Amino acid sequence: MRVGSEGAAVLSLLAAAVSAVCVHEAGHLLAARVLGIPLRRGAGGLFGVRLTFDFSRAGYGREALVHLAGPAAGLLSSLAAVWLFREAGLWFGGISAALAVFNLLPVGGSDGGGALGCLLWAPVPPGSSFAPWVPRILKGADLAVRGALWMLSLRLALTGEPNVGLLLFGLGMAAGMA
Repeated sequence: MRVGSEGAAVLSLLAAAVSAVCVHEAGHLLAARVLGIPLRRGAGGLFGVRLTFDFSRAGYGREALVHLAGPAAGLLSSLAAVWLFREAGLWFGGISAALAVFNLLPVGGSDGGGALGCLLWAPVPPGSSFAPWVPRILKGADLAVRGALWMLSLRLALTGEPNVGLLLFGLGMAAGMA
């Protein structure tokens, strides 16, 4: 089987994306291992990998470090790829950086959302009158970010050239707000 230049570009893009996801998840695993936090479960899906750790005895600071370790690994590896391999590292570097930035958004289920939750819950003593506000603040941040991204993607899809990817992204953001 012979792969043309378009096929080679698609394979390169796919390899870069899979590698970026692996580096991101390895960042979480390494941080959890160093901090003594056990992995409960790992599962792969259409949009990547989902790792579940046992944070029951970790404390909010250590949990936040595990959440932030994936994006940190992605950002550092993207810089290293571009610095070491110049133009050849752009596919991986760009995808890895985009994955890191997207995962730092403070939305539910993302690393940024998990880190923000730790930041908000850490100073709240059990039974505090502030405790009911933490989930509300997290939901508000989630809705604000998803709403802003949905509006941006919709605006770009309607004012620029038609872009199915942007439309799907916008619909995904809107679905997450429900």
